[in-house]
Amino acid sequence: MVYTIEQIQEKINPLAEKYNLSAVYLFGSYARGEADENSDIDLVIVSKGSGALGFAFYKLYDELEAVFDDVEVDLMTMEGLSTNSTYIGKEVYKNFEKDKVLLYEKRAVGTGLFLS
Repeated sequence: MVYTIEQIQEKINPLAEKYNLSAVYLFGSYARGEADENSDIDLVIVSKGSGALGFAFYKLYDELEAVFDDVEVDLMTMEGLSTNSTYIGKEVYKNFEKDKVLLYEKRAVGTGLFLS
């Protein structure tokens, strides 16, 4: 199955709230509108503080695999993506910066302001 960005967002938002994420980005073929039956869903998450998710990262990954049971999910943290100094890591980061689509951003309660 090939999902629309809106369908991905509908599945991501409740999990982003549950895990208290600051932001979730989509990149890769889905973000570029080039996804096909063999495409995976590439996600980058932002959480508060260094290593804020800890073992919850793996629980989140398991839940994403369950809600997208027919599509592989690649999940990365922004910290891990932006600090990977290998050649491949730098190329993935460049592609992320070029393709990224914001799926979720936490809002401050009671205001129209976004948190950083």
